[in-house]
Amino acid sequence: MSLAGASSPSYNVVEAYNSMKRGILYIIIGWLLIGVGLMTLLGIFAITPIGVRSFGLVMAITVIALIVIGAIIGLVGLYAHFIPGTTKLASIDPRYSTAATLTKIGYVWGLVLLIIGVPLIFAFFIGLPVMIVGYILLILGYVGVIILCFKLNEVEQNTLYLVAGIMFIIAIFISVVGFVAWILLYVALGDSIRKHA
Repeated sequence: MSLAGASSPSYNVVEAYNSMKRGILYIIIGWLLIGVGLMTLLGIFAITPIGVRSFGLVMAITVIALIVIGAIIGLVGLYAHFIPGTTKLASIDPRYSTAATLTKIGYVWGLVLLIIGVPLIFAFFIGLPVMIVGYILLILGYVGVIILCFKLNEVEQNTLYLVAGIMFIIAIFISVVGFVAWILLYVALGDSIRKHA
């Protein structure tokens, strides 16, 4: 690829989309690992009332590790790839600036305040308000993702973005729908990458 091509707006958009798509892949993998871990735990407790005893220490550690690893992979996808991708996209096209700003500020500072608030809650009453503000910021970050989906639909003219945005809204009440929304967003970004490549 020539230097001119490498610096073109279309190339930069593809870079941003690729970063977002990569992040979503990590998020999906994280969801799957967490889901398998939780379903395993629920299955064990459903089979026997003394599930913990019959579960076995090794299996218990394995399931907990699965959930923790899934959470870490999901967080890496969100914070190391998806959010930087939305920020890059907004720097290329200002139409995405509101969504990118909400996503970045909401998720980054929301997580920071939750991390600060958890230890403080045991020592100071200030911990609870800090965690509440952190949770509100996380909600703003989530709203940013929804706005991003609608804006992508408007710009890219791909209905999958619209459906993903609607499903993210539904996921507020039925959380498992969020998993499907991420998959749709992943597929839609793939379509957009092929379109701009």
